[in-house]
Amino acid sequence: MKLHLDKSKPQNSIQSCTQIETGFLINIDNRSYTSSLIITPDLVIDWAVKNLIEICAEDFKRIVELNPEVVILGTGPTQDFLDPKVYLPLIEAGIGLEVMDTQAACRTYSILLHDDRKIVAALIL
Repeated sequence: MKLHLDKSKPQNSIQSCTQIETGFLINIDNRSYTSSLIITPDLVIDWAVKNLIEICAEDFKRIVELNPEVVILGTGPTQDFLDPKVYLPLIEAGIGLEVMDTQAACRTYSILLHDDRKIVAALIL
């Protein structure tokens, strides 16, 4: 009997992230998204955030409930940073936060996803 390692494609794999006139178009497992979302290997959650200033600590409290190792925050076309008070729930839970522009966040999410990491990407589109 031969055993083979199953290297199936992980769920919720980002296939592309393209900047468009109104923000970004992201394809996840052959489905297109144009509004902000939170992605885990098992979930795609609509996120009612249009820009960085709309993010609040409550958003990160919900993300903590997903129990990730690290959170990748895509801040739109440019990398912008949050006040640490906003992501205090992550700090208190010992969860890392990496902040980058949305296209870089998509690439980083994909790499960590294929490494079987417990990852969450919060993407502003």
